[in-house]
Amino acid sequence: MSFTGGRLKLKGDDTGVKKKKKRKSKAEDESKALQLAEEATEPDAMPKETREGYILEGQPDDTDRRTAAEKRYDEMMLKREKERVAKAASKSHRERVNEFNAYLQNLSEHHDIPKVGPG
Repeated sequence: MSFTGGRLKLKGDDTGVKKKKKRKSKAEDESKALQLAEEATEPDAMPKETREGYILEGQPDDTDRRTAAEKRYDEMMLKREKERVAKAASKSHRERVNEFNAYLQNLSEHHDIPKVGPG
């Protein structure tokens, strides 16, 4: 059996040399923003800079892009939240405490706290 010497070659291993990631410069971002502004329908529209990026004038951003299922889901969650709030507001604190004490009394002795220590 013949064996070639040397170290094992691993996939993606280029003799330990790692490529450095390129960083975007501010000049590139500004040039892209200016290109977007030039492509806008109005020639005098300048983009507004925000944290997320640039916003072009004249483009409506208030459109609802949710699907019908997402809308139904949100409606049901809102309905359930209203029911939950109404249920919590219907009882007073005293009623809730009395109900909880009655629940604890109905539990079996298995749930009782064992006495520890002498006495």
